[in-house]
Amino acid sequence: FGSQGAAAAKMAMLQLKIKNKKIEVVEDNVKVTVTGDGKLKALSIDGRDSGNVVKAINEAIGKAQAFAAEEMKGAMGDLSQLLSAMKK
Repeated sequence: FGSQGAAAAKMAMLQLKIKNKKIEVVEDNVKVTVTGDGKLKALSIDGRDSGNVVKAINEAIGKAQAFAAEEMKGAMGDLSQLLSAMKK
């Protein structure tokens, strides 16, 4: 339990560090800020905040991730059944 608990704590700390990391890129008149886990935090064009665009992009990213997770879940179930059949 001890080493598993320590590993889980390290993983949780690492995930928090990644989530809290902010990366900023400025290209011409566009400024973008994202977190280490890929969430768009801020977008400004010509110095104007685009909060509604940020919200829409993050919603689209969330839906894409949910779709990918669902597809992987189905594929992993199929793979599990295949492996079980091969063991017999």
